[in-house]
Amino acid sequence: MSSIEIPRKVDPITAEVIRHRLWSINEEGSQTMTHVSGSPVVHATDYNFGIYAADGEMAVIGVYLLVPIYTGYMAIQEFLNGFDDIAEGDVFIVNDPYRAAEHQNDVQFCAPFFHDGELIAWIGCMAHQVDLGGMDAGSWCPTATDVFQEGLMIPPGRIVRKGQVNRELWDIVVANSRMPSVVSNDFTAFLAGLKVSGERLTELCARYGGETVKAVMSQSIEGSERGLRELLETLPDGTFEHTSYLDRPNTQGGDGDELVTINCKLTKRGDELIFDYDGSDEQSPAYGMATRAGTVGAVATLMLCLFGSELQWNHGLMRPVTVKARDGLCVTAQPPMPVSGGAAGANWVAMNAAAGCIAKMVSFSDRYKGLAFGPGDGSWQLGQFGGLNQYGEPFAAMYMDSLLWGGPAFADRDGVDSGGAMVILGGGTQDVEQHEVGQPLLYLWRREVADSGGAGRNRGGNGIEFALVPYDTGEVSGVLATHGTALPNRTGIFGGYPGSVARYEAVRGVDALAELKAGRAIVSLEQAGGEHVILPGVTAGAVIKEGEIVNVRLQNGGGYGDPLDRAPERVLADLLDGAVSPATARDVYGVVADGEQVDAAATEARRREIRDARLAAMEPPSAASEEEADAAEGVGEVAWGDSLRFEQRDGRAVADCAHCGHQLGPVGGDWRKRAGRVTLGAAQVNPLITVHEQLVVHQYVCPSCAASLWVDVEPQDGSLWQDFALRAATA
Repeated sequence: MSSIEIPRKVDPITAEVIRHRLWSINEEGSQTMTHVSGSPVVHATDYNFGIYAADGEMAVIGVYLLVPIYTGYMAIQEFLNGFDDIAEGDVFIVNDPYRAAEHQNDVQFCAPFFHDGELIAWIGCMAHQVDLGGMDAGSWCPTATDVFQEGLMIPPGRIVRKGQVNRELWDIVVANSRMPSVVSNDFTAFLAGLKVSGERLTELCARYGGETVKAVMSQSIEGSERGLRELLETLPDGTFEHTSYLDRPNTQGGDGDELVTINCKLTKRGDELIFDYDGSDEQSPAYGMATRAGTVGAVATLMLCLFGSELQWNHGLMRPVTVKARDGLCVTAQPPMPVSGGAAGANWVAMNAAAGCIAKMVSFSDRYKGLAFGPGDGSWQLGQFGGLNQYGEPFAAMYMDSLLWGGPAFADRDGVDSGGAMVILGGGTQDVEQHEVGQPLLYLWRREVADSGGAGRNRGGNGIEFALVPYDTGEVSGVLATHGTALPNRTGIFGGYPGSVARYEAVRGVDALAELKAGRAIVSLEQAGGEHVILPGVTAGAVIKEGEIVNVRLQNGGGYGDPLDRAPERVLADLLDGAVSPATARDVYGVVADGEQVDAAATEARRREIRDARLAAMEPPSAASEEEADAAEGVGEVAWGDSLRFEQRDGRAVADCAHCGHQLGPVGGDWRKRAGRVTLGAAQVNPLITVHEQLVVHQYVCPSCAASLWVDVEPQDGSLWQDFALRAATA
């Protein structure tokens, strides 16, 4: 053991030098891994790499797939608790989703790092494996009824022992894959990345001392924790609630989709946050259930992405956080429930619900309201294809184009068109040519879709659709699975509208290849001929024959603020860019254009017409009860986003419309009861959404000026949640 004492505090300059060097070491290991890997999934950034403190806490976090970085912490806890002989040269492995993974495809390698005989840190990496067995190629198994049908499950163990590869375990894992060479190559890539990072850490410790490096990691984590607690102290105490839904095929054998409710209630007290999911539905043996590891990892992703814009990224951003959820919920599935789809199913919806809660909380702060946004990631639209490729060889490929969705709008800016995923901040997608060389699928298009972002004062970003045609093979088999086809998960905030829903489509009985050979371009599904089919949200073994077309359209970000408050010139610019259609400009934004000019008089009249229509369709607000009025005591004078302003009158918090100042009344309970309510048809909201029969779009408006204060997708008889209940005045 080292005789060096841990410094109580490393001087700021040395600490910053070491901290930035740790980031460089982490990135070098990450890039080594990707360069060695031949997997198109890895090259599309479905992986991550991190450096952890000796106790497993996240010290340096890569910007790629974020949820498994937190499950890496959980994995290290398993290794520390399960092994008392951890040694230099060991590398541990795990993919058990009930212990430290989202699903079996996400294999984690973690190596303890020793200097002078002392455990200083851990280095961890993971990547989604293209196939680890199971009933469907690619190991995403939509029709699985238990976890044993979803691929090989690896408990915590050693893949390398004191520098010697555990060849028996390695061979067992590889032998269970339909793509053994790709998996084996990925494992080699993991070891290469760990080796390079370990060598660089050795150099760093040789220069500054292992205990100094260890202390810098600790200081960084403690600094982020301290900064977040100070930030939280400036926000109001109270509860904040948001509900979303996971839609999937009816497990009872009926038509349509069933809904799984995922409710999050965030309690903020002082400098702590509690995310409570106990109001969510129970688990069921159907596609999309999430494990506790995946759900807590999703909350960690949100905390890192949101508060990491203010503070250093590390485990300190999770120290003030508790995730509360009893076992056996759809977000805490227990064995033997199938969970392959949970990696982008219930845990993503749980993240969306948590994002809604945080947006409602930070919007009470003038300083931090810029952090508020609607759900950042809606649904991962799995496109996993397999069969024989153009060379007569077996193939299995996952298309990562589904990451190119539009971002959510903020208070001060539009969402980014095709902006990518919050869960993979540094992510991208595969190169088209790389795919076409290795897989027998030809791209017809990868393009942005007009109107796919939610309308608002600031609009949500538009996302893409992409179309594929099998060639040089008789057919391919596809596993297509997502949620958000029966409702938009990516709702807007403060009167903004939701973005488009997800959709899979196919054109059957057509030979697109013959059309292309004849020199006739195919620019739309309708123009292709054949039979145009809307595919279910979850399909296993979908057969796409040579020359037929499969098209994937994404969910996209919601808007921020009332669309009628968007500057007409900005709507015109969207029109000219093709981002917004003329119908949406007129009927949603109320903007009338004459060529390349806004018709100001017609626009004013059209917006007045839309506001009058809101008032005519509005269910009037209800009067506040005495209990509600009394509960409003103690709330200070504060604004809430674009929608409400609170003032103290007779010792009570009274809410006014932020647009016109109209007094809505005391708000001690559900503020929406003080607003008018309008029921909107799907076409009034977005031309690219559908709404499940059990749900409805409700718009809450000011009964005086008709401003859109909030738009939600909720049960037919109204929401079962309350946006906020404050306990004290803000600082």
